[in-house]
Amino acid sequence: MKKLPPLHTFSSRFALLGLVAAAASAPGAVQAQQGAEEIEEVVVTGSRGAPRTAMDAAAPIDVLSANDFMDQGTTDMNDLMRNLVPSFNVETQDINDSNSLVRPATLRGLPADDTLILVNGKRRHRSAAIQFGQDGTHFPDTAQIPMIALQQVEVLRDGASAQYGSDAIAGVINFRLKENREGASFESKSGYYTNNGDGHLNYVAGNVGLPLGNSGFASLSFDYTNQNKTDRSIQRGDAQALIDAGNTNVRGAGAEGSQTTVMNHGLPDTEMVNLFANMAIDLGNDQELYSFGGYSEKDVILGFFFRNPENRGGIFTSGDEQLMFDVTEDGTGNCASIPTGVNPDTGVTSSIAASNYSANNPDCFSFTEWFPGGYTPNFGGMVTDFSNATGIRGEFSDGTSYDISVNNGFSEITYLLNNTTNASMGPDSPTSFEPGIYTTIENTLGLDFVKPIDMDGLYSPLNVAYGVEWRREIFKVSSEDQDSWRIGEYSDQGANVGSDGFQGFGPQQQGSWDRKNWAFYVDLEADVTERLLLGAALRYEDFYDTFGTTTNGKLSARYRLTDTTNLRSTLSTGFRAPSPGQANIVNISTGVENNIPIADGQIPPTNPIAQRFGGQELTPEKSENLSIGVATELGPIDLTVDYFNIKMEDRILNSSNFEITPEIAREIEESGISGAGSIRRFTYYTNDLDTTNQGVEIVASTSYDWGDAGVTDFNGSWAWMDQELDDFTPELLSRSGALALTDEIPENRGNFRVSHNLMDWRFTAQANYYDEFLVTPSNDDPSQDYMHGADVIFSGEVAYTWRNNLTVVVGADNIFDTMPEKVRSPSAFTSNPYVTSVSYSPNGRMVYTRLRFDL
Repeated sequence: MKKLPPLHTFSSRFALLGLVAAAASAPGAVQAQQGAEEIEEVVVTGSRGAPRTAMDAAAPIDVLSANDFMDQGTTDMNDLMRNLVPSFNVETQDINDSNSLVRPATLRGLPADDTLILVNGKRRHRSAAIQFGQDGTHFPDTAQIPMIALQQVEVLRDGASAQYGSDAIAGVINFRLKENREGASFESKSGYYTNNGDGHLNYVAGNVGLPLGNSGFASLSFDYTNQNKTDRSIQRGDAQALIDAGNTNVRGAGAEGSQTTVMNHGLPDTEMVNLFANMAIDLGNDQELYSFGGYSEKDVILGFFFRNPENRGGIFTSGDEQLMFDVTEDGTGNCASIPTGVNPDTGVTSSIAASNYSANNPDCFSFTEWFPGGYTPNFGGMVTDFSNATGIRGEFSDGTSYDISVNNGFSEITYLLNNTTNASMGPDSPTSFEPGIYTTIENTLGLDFVKPIDMDGLYSPLNVAYGVEWRREIFKVSSEDQDSWRIGEYSDQGANVGSDGFQGFGPQQQGSWDRKNWAFYVDLEADVTERLLLGAALRYEDFYDTFGTTTNGKLSARYRLTDTTNLRSTLSTGFRAPSPGQANIVNISTGVENNIPIADGQIPPTNPIAQRFGGQELTPEKSENLSIGVATELGPIDLTVDYFNIKMEDRILNSSNFEITPEIAREIEESGISGAGSIRRFTYYTNDLDTTNQGVEIVASTSYDWGDAGVTDFNGSWAWMDQELDDFTPELLSRSGALALTDEIPENRGNFRVSHNLMDWRFTAQANYYDEFLVTPSNDDPSQDYMHGADVIFSGEVAYTWRNNLTVVVGADNIFDTMPEKVRSPSAFTSNPYVTSVSYSPNGRMVYTRLRFDL
């Protein structure tokens, strides 16, 4: 594979920065505007110098207020960000393992863990969930930050690894918490989806500000979400065939079950509570003690894929016959052979025949006795999360500012599974399991210093920021439910091993892995002239017990062309270190290939079986980032236009599926991965992809005062993005996998928002545009590909405020009930009528009411 050039060879590309700075010595240029204008949208992300406005920054930054989040129908942080940030995209997840518990999102077309998440400028820890998908991402869960706790959110759309370290390839999102020492706000929200009258949402939130000392504060926040599931399913063809053949035990059979199906597609049942606190107290002598963090609990339940009693091997069937267990001690049960299908003489399906036989013969057992119509496992998880950052900041007598902090994060997911079996245990099998527990722990110690230095020839002091950081990451896999991985006594009769749908983690899969690193950085920034701002950053990072060292740099420039126009550009290198979880994850779950559910195995790349097929120890991803743009005021309109280009090398992806032979299955079992006998294919994560992401982002806003008719605010953004695959091994990236990277994300995205305030009334309308994209239902058959057309989703709300503190809101998301395109030619295994690989929800219109009370 090709290697990225070291930083000192970037001179040719850095020439683009010269275009920004070239006018520094040009005579007659208009001087920068001076005066005491009110500064709005002050940001601290992306620079360790004095706070600046977003328009004055050297890199593109979106500043989102607390009201931008609260004035929407959804309460999901990813959906809120998608509606506000031009190149932020997130898919709807229903039946998708851990992705349904913690939803992965993309910024500038890159995976979720290529965007660094900060809270009050401190690194947010990863969730325990790992995406079992193409990218294998491991990222923080932003849904655990209450919206009502936010002062604003700053989205730096620029590479920043040289400033912040690993993960900041696509950008940085900094959630800044409220610092109020008085007042209180309480909010409730209730809504539902009109399509089927389901998905009822109940949400309550509150924030209270309390004084600490003369100038300190304690801002305390909470929110509670209860989101009921939605159902947009159709009956599967194979399930309907069973019903038509006389098996009335299938869910959805008969008049009573006419509104139900064997599978559920839609939002999962979710219950979540978040508690957050942000505090600071003045210690005197220019010192402040601060602390912030939160505690969260989340329970999520969703459906899995249907287990057909006529063809689910290892549970209901063995070859062309029903699987009948001989439960006698000496093996003398002499159980009957019942061929699958409909008996031509009796007209009875084999599943009903096996159920009746098992119920009336104590020497033989079939799972059709328990589930004569088959079953669909219910999957879910209990998520517990804790975080805290505590530190002291202040200023020495020489003007050096300091910040000494300790940051700790803990996330744990206990996976749940019910309405299923461990077939190898036969009639002794439970039907509910806790397959395993993932735990992520992160500890960070940081020492940060900032010193302004007066230098002759510079328009402003040279801001010198430097610091040292030490970080430890731990990932644990454990299981307290032996039945979820137990190899039961009936495994030698053809039964699958482990809890069906999500096999438990056996003793050899359990363990704890940790990684440590330390870093040193220096960050320089100064107004070289009245018009020209230049910045440079360098960061050295040493993963001393794993990957070794990496050095990354960043150069930035902003030139004030006129009083109202800034040119800006950045050039940087970046990296992302794979987490210990990515490097050691093991999982067996149900996937889909060509619309057919298949048991998948995810094994570590260092497993001997993976190494037989090219697996190697994971290494960091590397990037080269370029951004160039303009920020200007066109009369009353604030406008920014930015071009970005991100070249990535050694990007991590999930390999193509390798088929499991009985011999390989035995080897995997012997390597300690329980349940391998039931899997049909396996994958592993690998550094085998080089890509180029480029795009243009446009953001504009303005406001118009109509006098007595009120004030209208206009906000709009547009993003064009393109992702090219530069280099990869064809055997490790499937056709559909490659197309998912290049064509399954809308190339153009647009967000438009209008809000009109008239005395005590507010009227808000929003439109979100999604460009067409490719759908690939089959990996092997390109003739099934088709383009999903472009769509615009409209939302709006009306608010009335009484006596300045009580606000009543009525609103709707997806006002016109726009749905994704329907699946073309559904197979016998299809239960979802709509294409799900889209950005907007397939749940249709949601209507809601909100009440807000401010003290």
